[in-house]
Amino acid sequence: MRIKITKNLVLGVQDSNLENDSGDQFPVGEYLANLTPEGKIEVVNTKRIKALFSFSQFREKISLGEFIVLEA
Repeated sequence: MRIKITKNLVLGVQDSNLENDSGDQFPVGEYLANLTPEGKIEVVNTKRIKALFSFSQFREKISLGEFIVLEA
């Protein structure tokens, strides 16, 4: 799916080159979002930086207007 982030956010991310989770900037724009096998939604900033959300966290971001689903 594609989503739009409506305001600059710093999200907890999973970086494939780091052992620990960290935070990274997700500027306003469109992003690819995928459902993971673990049942989480990952928002992809780059090939190596991904933010993971549970359905309730993702739904909360949508209700706050921080995320807009552009394409399911």
